[in-house]
Amino acid sequence: MPSNGSCPGGSVTSEVREEVAASWARAVPFGLRLDRLDSPWDPDLDSGGRPAKAARPVLDKIGGDLVGTGMSLLLTDERGHVLQRRVTDRGLRAQLDRILLVPGFSYGEEHTGTNAIGTTLDRRRPTVVEGGEHFAEALTIMACAAAPIRDPGAGEVVGIVDLTCSAEDASRLMLPLANQVPRQIEEHLLQGRSPEERLLHGHFVRARRRVKGPLGSLNEQTMMTNAAAAGIVRPDRPLLWEWVSRRLAEGTLVASELLLTNGVAVLGRCEAIREGGMVVDAHVRLKPPASGSGRRPVSGWASLTEAERSVAALVAKGWTNREAAARLFCSPHTVDSHLRSSYGKARRHLTGLPRPPGASPVGLSPVHDVSTPCTTVRNIMWWTCKVFPAAHVTSVPF
Repeated sequence: MPSNGSCPGGSVTSEVREEVAASWARAVPFGLRLDRLDSPWDPDLDSGGRPAKAARPVLDKIGGDLVGTGMSLLLTDERGHVLQRRVTDRGLRAQLDRILLVPGFSYGEEHTGTNAIGTTLDRRRPTVVEGGEHFAEALTIMACAAAPIRDPGAGEVVGIVDLTCSAEDASRLMLPLANQVPRQIEEHLLQGRSPEERLLHGHFVRARRRVKGPLGSLNEQTMMTNAAAAGIVRPDRPLLWEWVSRRLAEGTLVASELLLTNGVAVLGRCEAIREGGMVVDAHVRLKPPASGSGRRPVSGWASLTEAERSVAALVAKGWTNREAAARLFCSPHTVDSHLRSSYGKARRHLTGLPRPPGASPVGLSPVHDVSTPCTTVRNIMWWTCKVFPAAHVTSVPF
């Protein structure tokens, strides 16, 4: 996974992805430190539960295929506690031991900050976290990709599959592979389920391959959703089935508004699935609620203009005002003006702020002439999450 900014022991891309910035915003209020990794250990984990049993043969097979790749394969429970680990490389095993990526320890965001396991649990969808995108300094030498395992009946997340390796060994194939392993585990979980559930699951899998937006497949007893719909309609299965039943009875299959139990209105379009001429279940395609009025916020990174974002992107990578001006074909005075405007919108200057707990001693003055741009980005991310309201920290223009 190539990155545009690098530092010893890890890397940070020149643009911080939205899900990473949002994860940092969630981590900072927990009081976590950049220089400490305090993952708690639970000696009483249920490592013999149904999801763990279903996963064991799959992990054994995939883990065997990964021999010699410098990759490890892990399983966690629905809270982020590591249950099983497959790693044959002795050097990688020692690395995982040092960062407490060991059965019994928790990798939830509330304990470890931004990482693929914890962030996947929060987002309920596959996630990659590489190098300096991690919150804890100890994790910046690693890269990881994780995906959720869902109960085929209830659709709830029952565990996480994670692939972890050294950041220098990261591959774009990690996420596709991490995404396939849960599907195999879910097939094992289906064993022993009712014919109705297995039928619904088959319909859902086929629909999921052709639908990119939020999708739910349901009948009177069960609902399955893709990642895009998981955060929209849970736990609204009874309400959604009542809405579907009315649409089917009326023959109204055009998009119509649906008010969820949390008070959010979405647009839904249903499609009846028939077997032998009878409706056995239905697909519902959803349009998520509008993100807002489109007006620019008055504070936070989202309040920056395009010009201010362009300047911030270069400065955050360690460029001086003069270098940024030459790149953007404007004067250093203009760059300085954009920076001062950005700091004003942040409601306080970054100049003179103490560095984050455990961070390297890199200043945050308006003129960024530093030799370690990735550390600058991490420090600015920390202060962004500390200073700005969480509502505004969904995108950091790095």
